[in-house]
Amino acid sequence: MNISSTHADNKILAIINGLTNLWNNRAKVLEGDPSVDLTFEPEKADFKAELLPFYKHPLWQNAPADLQQKVLSYGWIIYNEKTIQIESKLIAPVCDLLIDGEYPGSVKDEIQHAISQALVDEAFHTLMAVKGINIVYRERHLPRVKLPKFQLISCLELMLEECQNEFEQKLVRLAVACASETLITDYLGSLSQDPMLQPLCYKTVEAHAADEWSHASVFSYTMAEIFSQLSEQEKALYLATLPKAVQAFGDDELNVWEVVLAAINFPDYANMLADCRERNAQNINVDIQGIAKLLNSLGIEVSTENLAA
Repeated sequence: MNISSTHADNKILAIINGLTNLWNNRAKVLEGDPSVDLTFEPEKADFKAELLPFYKHPLWQNAPADLQQKVLSYGWIIYNEKTIQIESKLIAPVCDLLIDGEYPGSVKDEIQHAISQALVDEAFHTLMAVKGINIVYRERHLPRVKLPKFQLISCLELMLEECQNEFEQKLVRLAVACASETLITDYLGSLSQDPMLQPLCYKTVEAHAADEWSHASVFSYTMAEIFSQLSEQEKALYLATLPKAVQAFGDDELNVWEVVLAAINFPDYANMLADCRERNAQNINVDIQGIAKLLNSLGIEVSTENLAA
């Protein structure tokens, strides 16, 4: 049964309602865990070498093949650990706040239904990530490595400390969540639909990406409903948070890689990462089309060229 809109005259809520009514047909959680029917193929790589932050460095390119394979397996693990941290420490808490009506304009059936569906999706994505990590650890016989916080989570914590009150903290959380949900489709798309990779890897990422296409719209339109009811000061805080979130989302996570490369005794890893830090310092590579669409949904006309400038 479709959910009927209780605010038929509100175009934004009508769009959110339409997205909600599509959930039964598009939600990947309703199709089941894709890893159940997949066979692990040890001859295939678990991650794309081109996505490594040190891909072009001669120390990586000249490393033995077996060591490269191990690093690529940890690339998959890092990728999924980042997904888990984003879903559990960033997106899920914001979904709870939205459902609880902690933002002006969020106490509406359409928003609560759509965000509740997104929360179910995010829990499923966390499950796929956890299973993906554990399968690769088991099949590759790798030692487990405790990873530090990823840059997006560390950046969020710093911004929360700078807030003047509880509502500012909630607004910062919402801004970082909205940025992440509009940026993540490109992040996921780089690994999906690549049959040269481990089937476990590209199939689970493909399922995650399919959901996130919808989430980007749900969060953008939900934010449009909320944004119009914020004060000018609150709007300014929200908008000022977005570029910080973009910067943190696109971080190369070299601090995380340092822990991994040290654990597996990758030769001369410290110098390799030092070279990467110097080279990559001013080169955050993020597809910002989603952020442009988010801002446009708020009534702020901006092009990707303006954002990149």
